[in-house]
Amino acid sequence: MKAFFNLRRITAIPVYSFVLIISLVFSGCRKDRYPVNGDPNQFTYFSEEYPPFNYLSDGRASGVSVDILEDLFRRLNLSLDRSSVEVSLWAPAYEMVLDTPGTMLFSMVRTDAREELFKWVGPIAPHTDVLISMAGSGNEITEITDLNNYFTGVVEGFSSLDLLLNHGVLRSNIVIYDDMKALYKALRDTREVKYIATGAAAHQLIIESLGYPESDFRAPFIIRTDELYYAFNKETAEEMITDFQNALNLLKMDKAEDGSSIYEKILNRYQVVQYAEDGLTDEQVIALVELTAADLEEDAPATIIKVNQGLHPYKDQDQPALYSFFYDSNLVMIGHADNPLLVNKSFAGKPDAAGKKFRDEILAGALENGSGWVDYVYTKPDRSGLYHKTTYFQLVTGSDSKQYIVCSGKFK
Repeated sequence: MKAFFNLRRITAIPVYSFVLIISLVFSGCRKDRYPVNGDPNQFTYFSEEYPPFNYLSDGRASGVSVDILEDLFRRLNLSLDRSSVEVSLWAPAYEMVLDTPGTMLFSMVRTDAREELFKWVGPIAPHTDVLISMAGSGNEITEITDLNNYFTGVVEGFSSLDLLLNHGVLRSNIVIYDDMKALYKALRDTREVKYIATGAAAHQLIIESLGYPESDFRAPFIIRTDELYYAFNKETAEEMITDFQNALNLLKMDKAEDGSSIYEKILNRYQVVQYAEDGLTDEQVIALVELTAADLEEDAPATIIKVNQGLHPYKDQDQPALYSFFYDSNLVMIGHADNPLLVNKSFAGKPDAAGKKFRDEILAGALENGSGWVDYVYTKPDRSGLYHKTTYFQLVTGSDSKQYIVCSGKFK
């Protein structure tokens, strides 16, 4: 089975499922820009202790969601003082943001039950809910309702409780704990429960911080993959939500001079790189490359326009993860059906977020062999996060007598 997360070791992370009440210091904010319940200067920001997305490190708020939020503020002429942090439990903070205007909580799974309770900005990153049990326990499940044969632990206020209930697990078989430390101790030390429901990305960091060997635990049973969001109080001005959402969208799409976006760099910084097959086949990818190449051979100017407009079939209307893009022989992006912001930018010598110069490999392979495949990490158009991807490429001469390297890829 492929690993579905790959996390850098982060030491000295507190494991108590507390909430960080983050006081923010803003500078350069246009104070007349926001209406009542929409001025970030007046907001209080809460975050649970949930590595690698948000946690305390040396007394400062850290993690994927914190880093992303900091960059959103920067785009809105705001600044964040991470060292100003107070600690509380998740459940009271959830109730506070639910009831109090001028508050925001992150990172929260956006569920149907919560949809109308908050206003949302995101998604920040993918979140995979898993079931963890002890190695050698002999416990076996093939579907979620098999948990009715055991006791399963969850953290109070986390979406895990509703998730299990919605999948048919009886409330009498679920035990609620105050924090992650108590949850893991109930599984490993006291054996009060046979399974715990938690997040995949947090699991390895939590057991490392507790000093538990990874070999003590069985491979996680995946329940589902959701998205994490910033959850604002329902009374928050829509204008503020729009500004934050637009800033996040640009953060994801805007590639820096080195070839990767700030968003990708943040995810790679914490090694939150996942596998997620998108249902595409090698044959579909190759067919799209060959179709785009043939159209460039027949009418390059018209094809370039259509690709950059994101028209079908260059961006598949039913499968948005299937799209074509192409470079010239200098690795300048000429056409991109998914992200036209990349057009006319040079990607020569520029790596992915993990440091691999995959575009240079594409150029070398195209010039030497005419076509081939290359692996790298990239973002998905239909989901937040950073993922392993493989791309097929083909060298073609257009009707304008210019060489193009036509590409399309799929996630692994």
